[in-house]
Formats: sequence, C-alpha cells, structure tokens
Amino acid sequence: MRPPADAPGMIVRLLPGAAARPVCVALAGAAGFVLVLVVMLPPDSPPRRPGRPAAEMDRPRPATATPSASPTGPVSRDDARDEAALAYYRAKGGAVAAHVRQVIWTAPILRVYTDLPGSDANAPDALALCRVAAAYLESRDRAPVVFVHARENDGYPVIANKMDSGDGCRLASVP
Repeated sequence: MRPPADAPGMIVRLLPGAAARPVCVALAGAAGFVLVLVVMLPPDSPPRRPGRPAAEMDRPRPATATPSASPTGPVSRDDARDEAALAYYRAKGGAVAAHVRQVIWTAPILRVYTDLPGSDANAPDALALCRVAAAYLESRDRAPVVFVHARENDGYPVIANKMDSGDGCRLASVP
C-alpha cells in the first residue's frame, strides 16, 4: 500500500501549530547530522597511524615480501602502506627522501607522511616530495593525486598537494 501523497502535510497537521516548525527543523537537523557521520566516518575505514621513523624505513624487509609495480592495497585493515612508493623515494627522492616517514595509499590519493613541520607549507622540500610522489604515480599510469602531510606533533596538516596532472603541488592558500 502506498502512503498518501500528502503524508508530510499530515505529520505537520498532527502537531500543534507552534510546535510544527521546530520539530521539522530538529528532524531535518538530526537527519543531516547522521548523513555527515555516515559519509565522514564509514564503519569499515582503517585507523590512521602514520609516522614510522626513517630508521625503520631503511630496515631490510623479509625475503617473502615482494615489491609491487603499482600502489598496494591494504594487506589488513591496519596496513595500507605502499612499500613500492618507499622504494621509489629511496631510489629517486634524493636528500628529501630522508623526510618521508610513511606512504599510505588511500585510493585515489597517495598520502606522504613526513617529519617536516606544519609551517613548511609550500616549502621546497614539501614541493619536491610531492613531485616525486606524482612521478611515482604517473610511472604506474595512475592519476597523480598526492597529499604531503607534516609531522604528527603538528596534527598531520597538508603542506603540499597535487590534485591532477595540471596542478603544480603548491597549496592554493596557506593558513
């Protein structure tokens, strides 16, 4: 059985005149809040734990691990690290590669976590890290979408990013 077309009007008519508008506004606000929570905090998203020290980055890996040619998917819920990107940084990143703590693939974005301070937005090292990550993605026929994050103590703000092949890694506005 289909509800009558005037169902919302029937609900409003059931409420006293002065209470109808606040009740409708409260219901719409609650529905909007739930929608924002569902979009921003999906229940199956892995927790973010970036920031491995550089010494761990250079530690030899077990012989069973083979680097992939493309960004890796999560091995488990807690592991979305892209080991191939770390190897690319070691090979092509030069001196700025020492700032990389962890690289995480959250499709379609490659997130590069560093030891740089949050005040280094658009700094030469941050821009260089962004360019290396973009080159890594382009070499694997992926869209060069990169976020370079500052250190944990500063709350991981984005200090350089590239949103497409026409973007130059500079943040549009620096807070």
